[in-house]
Amino acid sequence: MKKILILEDNYAAMEHLVSLASELDIQNSLFRCDNIKDAYQYALERDIDLFIIDVILEPGSPGDSSGLKFVDSIRKIERYVFTPVIFVTSLEDAKMYTYEKLHCYSFVEKPFDPEKVKELMRQCLKFPVNSQPSKTLYFRKDGIILSVNSEDIVYVSTQNHILEIYTRQGDMLSIPYITLKKFLAEADSEDMIQCSRSTVVNKKFIQNVDIPNQMIQLRGGMESVEIGIMYKKYFRELLE
Repeated sequence: MKKILILEDNYAAMEHLVSLASELDIQNSLFRCDNIKDAYQYALERDIDLFIIDVILEPGSPGDSSGLKFVDSIRKIERYVFTPVIFVTSLEDAKMYTYEKLHCYSFVEKPFDPEKVKELMRQCLKFPVNSQPSKTLYFRKDGIILSVNSEDIVYVSTQNHILEIYTRQGDMLSIPYITLKKFLAEADSEDMIQCSRSTVVNKKFIQNVDIPNQMIQLRGGMESVEIGIMYKKYFRELLE
């Protein structure tokens, strides 16, 4: 699963780009922004694998080149020094600058050829995924801040509106009113795979997967977890 950030102020152009990206792989995560502030926040909170950027984000401002400034700023972040960037714009004279100074992968002029853009996306998404550093997750319970290292989480389950986090140290953290969806967003890790409506498993701790019997055997002698019937195909594809 790859993460794609699209920064485009025009709604129609945004929907077109989202549609093209979705055709490549419906499992990819798409983040859409129409302003630099939101885009920068996504870039800091997520590990983006491809940026698709419009150069002119404020057409009413003479000489606007907000998209170039955004890429210039993210290039200063170590993990984004070589992340592929595709510029989609009608600003022809920006081409030389984007290639030489910002090291963009490609420059596509509007109106663009959909098939050409899809092929560029496909090429960019073949780039190796950045290795993900360990991340500490923080949760509040009874006025106390609890922390857990993401690489220590074996699996997570929910029941009766309570999130239960099981770690490789044998501990279990019980956090009320945190959904699996929110947990996955906070963890932001490709290692965390949802295997049923109520369970997420860290694939690094999977010892064996029994798809026909819908069971996952975990390492270290921990109990098995079930694969929901609606997740069998999805789970199989993720592990291929």
